[in-house]
Amino acid sequence: MRQRFVRSLAGAVAIVLVGGALGLLANAVSSAGIPLLASEAAPGTAIGLAAGRQVHRAGGAAFVDARPRDDYLAGHIEGALSVPLGERARELGELRRELPRTRPLVAYCEGGACTSAFELSAWLAANGWRDVSVLADGYPAWEAAGFPVTQGAAP
Repeated sequence: MRQRFVRSLAGAVAIVLVGGALGLLANAVSSAGIPLLASEAAPGTAIGLAAGRQVHRAGGAAFVDARPRDDYLAGHIEGALSVPLGERARELGELRRELPRTRPLVAYCEGGACTSAFELSAWLAANGWRDVSVLADGYPAWEAAGFPVTQGAAP
């Protein structure tokens, strides 16, 4: 009787361990997975203008504009998505469809004293994006440097 109980218990423990390992593996490879380890860039990690341009040129990161929609329409970093800080909750579903959580994101706003990009980056990280940073100098410095910008609703 005791031997039977021990075998049953060992079998149950094996099932739980295999199930847990498979769950962790599925989470790690899923674009919608929950981050279990520290992100590559802590939310709000600032990057400079040169690093931002290099990331933009390489095309691996998505740029996210935290400024009000009217500012985005007047001019934004080429390819950037508009996610105004005050409307971020409404944008969550679309962001999840458009941006894999494993893709690096660079949030920006007006630079200087503007904190919207830092707040947006923390919110994005809290919602599962794993690598979120902030373009410290913001849109005005990007535009002044002559880097690619565009106007209107299209990224």
